[in-house]
Amino acid sequence: MKRFTFLVLMVLTAFIAVSCDEGVAPPVITGVEDVTINVSVQGNPPTFNPSTGVSATNHLGVDIPWGDNLYLKTIEQPVGTEVDEIDYYQAGTYYLTYEAVDPDSGKKATAVRVLELVIPDFDTNYTDALRLEADYEGLSFINDRIGEVEVRSFVDGDTTNFYDAVSGTYVTVRYLGIDSPEATSKFDPWGIKAATFVRDRLSEASRVILQAEPTGERTDGNERYLAWVWYVYQGETRLLNLELVEQAYAWVGSAAGTLYGDIFSVAGAETQLTGYRIYGETDPDYDYDREGTPVSIGDLLDDFATYYAKKVTVSGVITAKIGYSVYLEQDGRGIYLYTGYNPTNELQIGHEVTIQGLVPAYYPADSTTGMQLSNYFEYNMILVSEDNPVTITTVNGSQIPDYVGRVVRLENLTVTSVDEAPSSNAFNVYAEDAFGNEVNLRVDNFTASFVSKGWFVVGRQIAWVQGPVATFYDEYQVMIAGQAIIAFED
Repeated sequence: MKRFTFLVLMVLTAFIAVSCDEGVAPPVITGVEDVTINVSVQGNPPTFNPSTGVSATNHLGVDIPWGDNLYLKTIEQPVGTEVDEIDYYQAGTYYLTYEAVDPDSGKKATAVRVLELVIPDFDTNYTDALRLEADYEGLSFINDRIGEVEVRSFVDGDTTNFYDAVSGTYVTVRYLGIDSPEATSKFDPWGIKAATFVRDRLSEASRVILQAEPTGERTDGNERYLAWVWYVYQGETRLLNLELVEQAYAWVGSAAGTLYGDIFSVAGAETQLTGYRIYGETDPDYDYDREGTPVSIGDLLDDFATYYAKKVTVSGVITAKIGYSVYLEQDGRGIYLYTGYNPTNELQIGHEVTIQGLVPAYYPADSTTGMQLSNYFEYNMILVSEDNPVTITTVNGSQIPDYVGRVVRLENLTVTSVDEAPSSNAFNVYAEDAFGNEVNLRVDNFTASFVSKGWFVVGRQIAWVQGPVATFYDEYQVMIAGQAIIAFED
């Protein structure tokens, strides 16, 4: 009887134990909510850790530690396809399955969380967060490497002309850390929009500050100053170089090792992922045609706004050459063709040429009078004939506005003043003709290498001078192309 009772007790105990185990709740896993993070880029490595914040407890509320009893069981992309790891540098959706095991009861629980890796938003979050910390009040960009300046004229998306009032210096500035699409001698998609963006931002700014690197070269190979361009808008400083990158109007270029290089690296990589503007979108206003619409120089000048920033094919005789750029004339109308800094030995005075793919543009960019042609490529030029005569018309100072783009001759001038350009060797000579009209003779930086401003002494008589007529905003200038086209009385 006692033995029977003992057996019964054993069976009941086992039954109760099984019943209790069967009634034990499985572990509870927490911290596995779905999460969305940005794709990582160079300079901005992954910060998400799948185990961070994830925990589990057993039925008694006791923590189950990470390790053999709490772990990331599988990573799937997509569901049903296991992968070894998460690629944080590619957009995609991952399904993470966590498993917890109660070491006492052996009960298990699983939880699945969704991890979304997404392309960063197209925004200016880095520009919004960055502020100019260095002091600039009363300082000079030229003398102190930082200082407030005034905008003189706009060029394109990464070059602007400024005036440093403290030092009395005009400077052409190439923006540090970026490279924007071309919009001067050559034209690229988004180039004009980048230039317009710069003009709009600086035009609405209450202050503009230039900041140089603390050490190293101040200028580039084209004698342009290098600077970080800050502007003040609604009381906050904003770095325009960085904003151009985040707006997908400029690529990051030569920013490594600079004051803001780390920020530019991350901002540029994130913006590239968006595929916006220069990173993949078609510029709706850019003319992708290679040849362009055939148009006479006269019709082009008379309806310039229609052809502005569009590709055209133009024919004419080369009448003058300033540096590497030339003037073209056709049927008594002339226009300047800006070719940039590359030699153009194939373009010579007296050559009749047809050139495809040229782009009508204004210089300065915010001017409505400086009409010119750009985007010249030698392979788009056809030489029609050589040794064509160049018509040179003798005029007085009052007639100069009627000959823009054409070569004129002026006689009997008296030098009245010389205006030097503080930032280059270029200079302007102001003279008076026999009728009392003021004449502006322009010697650019290229020509100044062999035409000395020392020749132009106030009161000296110029027997004659000839050159093409150009405009700079509302001012008319006769361009001096070399020493062979000017003669003095003495």
